Amino acid sequence: MSNLVRFGVSLEQELLTKFDRLLREENYPNRSEAIRDLIREHLVKREWVADDREVGGAIILVYDHHRRGLVNKFPSSAP
Repeated sequence: MSNLVRFGVSLEQELLTKFDRLLREENYPNRSEAIRDLIREHLVKREWVADDREVGGAIILVYDHHRRGLVNKFPSSAP
């Protein structure tokens, strides 16, 4: 990463304790990486909300077609 900037953040102890617990659960190496991810996630969400375009996607399913009954294990979208 280029041009890293350091800045301070003040938090209540309880909030910091919860944040540190999240870091352990999500296996973040440090607070800085977690904060970067949270900021990126928030900015991306804002872009999606502000951007009024249609978006396409794809779902790719890989399975063993020789194994019987796999289709029955998938959740049904039928009412």
